[in-house]
Amino acid sequence: MRNKKRTEKTTRLSKRNMNNALRHTKIVIISLLIAMNSYGAVTSVGEINVEGEAQGVVPASSTVPLIVTLSVDRSLAEPGEEIKTIEIELPPGFLTRSADFRGITRDGSRLAARAVVSATQLRIELADVIIDLQNSVYDIRFDCRTPNIVMLAATFRARLRNLQDGPIGEFIRAGQADGRLNNDDFTLQVIPNVPPAPVTGFTAEADATGENDVTLRWQKSADPDVNGYLIYRDGNREPPINVENASSTTYRDVNVLPGSHTYEIASYKTLQLRSERSAMQTVNVSEDTAAPVPPATFDIVALSEGIELTWTPSVSRDVERYQLSFGSSPTSLSPLEDRNVEASESTYKFLDARPLEVGSFVYAIVAIDEAKNASEPRQEILRILDEPYPNPFTPLSPNADFNRVIFPARALEGAVASGALQGEFRVLIFNIEGMLVKTLTAPLGETELIWDGTDETGEIVESGVYVYQLQIGESFKTGTIIVAK
Repeated sequence: MRNKKRTEKTTRLSKRNMNNALRHTKIVIISLLIAMNSYGAVTSVGEINVEGEAQGVVPASSTVPLIVTLSVDRSLAEPGEEIKTIEIELPPGFLTRSADFRGITRDGSRLAARAVVSATQLRIELADVIIDLQNSVYDIRFDCRTPNIVMLAATFRARLRNLQDGPIGEFIRAGQADGRLNNDDFTLQVIPNVPPAPVTGFTAEADATGENDVTLRWQKSADPDVNGYLIYRDGNREPPINVENASSTTYRDVNVLPGSHTYEIASYKTLQLRSERSAMQTVNVSEDTAAPVPPATFDIVALSEGIELTWTPSVSRDVERYQLSFGSSPTSLSPLEDRNVEASESTYKFLDARPLEVGSFVYAIVAIDEAKNASEPRQEILRILDEPYPNPFTPLSPNADFNRVIFPARALEGAVASGALQGEFRVLIFNIEGMLVKTLTAPLGETELIWDGTDETGEIVESGVYVYQLQIGESFKTGTIIVAK
């Protein structure tokens, strides 16, 4: 009986311990969920910059225009993470007022909001709560008074708040948010409010080769706090040309209107902290009569969907566009209609989708500047073939028209239909004894294969007759090629 009571007591204690353990586990899980929820599903990065400047530097005891940029990812936002307020904590000594708030934009569109300022905070309260799941970039602009002391790193902090004014996650971490190379941080450096010394050795020289450009030169500032130079053309031209490199000693002003012009230069630590302007330089600029340099390269490739033209841009800095031309010979070229490509394009490429018959054609390209001066044309010949060409060919010839043979997909009747190859395009090359010496396979979409006369090891084959088998899908054609070394 005594043992039975002891067993029952042990069982009750075990159940009590188990319940305590379960209760403790629940508490831990709830705590973890609360901790996880405090980070939130909304993630953001942000930075602060001085408007118009790439460096996070401000002078002491001055008013500067600041931009806080936040890249906010709401794709996984949960209930309770709607954005009502954006809160910015100011470092010690930085002061702003409600009247200094200059607005907030979301992806470039202005939002209705009001600014509420306390001693250490700027709160931007949105008129319309952000409830959608879009990812957006927010720009908050405000003027701010800097402290009267030098600071190596004054740290700002930003966070989002919901309708109940609860924080949405932690403070926003610093990072690239505005898509530009600038401060990319939430800190600013405060430097002494002492302007740099004037720039010395400043000269202005008009171009002597026919371009309407002006070359400006000066001596590099010895002040380590200088971040760049401001060049003023014709007096109080605003904004001045900003050379954002403290090591620069030259600048070429391109496409200046013909006539007399004046130039001055100042160095700056920040755009609010500039040196005095240099002595004025006067220069007379002539009409632009210099033709641009042609594009560096020009290539044409026959694809199943058309003829692809690609080129690298001209080195001339005043090129505005490129004109493409086409003809049956170099003396019969005509501009391709609506085939002007702006020089600001990121990819210099054009697809001529017109169907071309068998024959020889010429494509040409010229660079054209703002004064309508055109470069010498750069030309390439396109041969639309229905048989391998040339035949015979000479692998050791220095002439690219004769040191390789081109196998066209058109050589196989019906292989190219509706602008697309009807299967994989390959060419097998055999010697007269029937041994395979080379296999050529075309990348997807290409309609030509080129053999340079080498075998699979890269050695040039012996002179003689070779048999080719052109294959496209299940169709094939055979013929002979003569190699003449």
